[in-house]
Amino acid sequence: LGESTWVNGSGEGSTLEEEEPAGGEQEVFSANSDYFDTARLNRKESRDNALALLKEAAADENADQAVIDDANKQMQQIADNTVTESTIENLVIAKGYTDCVAFVNENSASIVIAGTENGLENSDIAKVTDIVMEETGLTADKIKIMEAN
Repeated sequence: LGESTWVNGSGEGSTLEEEEPAGGEQEVFSANSDYFDTARLNRKESRDNALALLKEAAADENADQAVIDDANKQMQQIADNTVTESTIENLVIAKGYTDCVAFVNENSASIVIAGTENGLENSDIAKVTDIVMEETGLTADKIKIMEAN
């Protein structure tokens, strides 16, 4: 197992820091829930826009065959990434985490996990890294794991 990057919810560090929630636990869960819902929606909208452009390029009667082939290849990669992200999210949640959103591309993966009571620990990072490596074939240095606050 290599080393993956860990970033706390504020976008800093590779150290584990405990932070007290600003409000009650229900408020923290709601804020995290909103983040994950928004992140999934933004990811879907971005992907839908990219797919629309690629479909347009592939359907262009004047397009060179290489352009059509590339557009089709990119559409297939987007579909593959979508399935991989969903699988990672489901497996991470199955390990007992409240929520997770994955962003996978050809060369890297970023995983955001709902904050835990004690913050993410090295064992949490190792579990998630193993899942991502198995599902993507990426090495640990290409995987970034963050905790949402």
